[in-house]
Amino acid sequence: MSEQPKIKVSIEWGDIKHTAEGDLETVVREVMQFAAKVLPNYSLASKLTFSPDYSSMVDDLSSAVQLTPEGEAVLLKPEMSAESSIAMVLLAARVAHAVGTRPSVEMDPEAISRAIGKAVKTVRNTLAMMTKTGIIDRTADGGYKLSIQGIRKAHEIAKGLTARAASTPRERPVAASG
Repeated sequence: MSEQPKIKVSIEWGDIKHTAEGDLETVVREVMQFAAKVLPNYSLASKLTFSPDYSSMVDDLSSAVQLTPEGEAVLLKPEMSAESSIAMVLLAARVAHAVGTRPSVEMDPEAISRAIGKAVKTVRNTLAMMTKTGIIDRTADGGYKLSIQGIRKAHEIAKGLTARAASTPRERPVAASG
């Protein structure tokens, strides 16, 4: 059984020194707590600043979207609306990019269409509407990516799917009578 890799971070700020060691989540939490103590204004600003939590996004997305080894998104819930489906695959692309398994956060309409199983025309119409509402941004080379507002909205959709999946009782197979 292999041991999980650990991370070690040493911080020096003036005369103050701090070292945090452990799994990634623990170390990030310790660094944030250190910053809040050393920089009181950091604590205030961090409460007002949106910073994507990719770790929780992975957990929330896993019931709706999976990624191929090449970093392509595959939607697991074909019954979702086109808007929610697009938001999910674009959020998956962003998370995959953040963890280094995808070269870019953007996707073109054809790739989105393949990922969500809806017609390219439906995807293009939905992308146009989502761009007008500020959920996604069109890139210079014709791709699409979630805006900051879109990241928040897509994560809320993913959280809702996770909550529904957790509260839905699993069906039990009916035993055949013989």
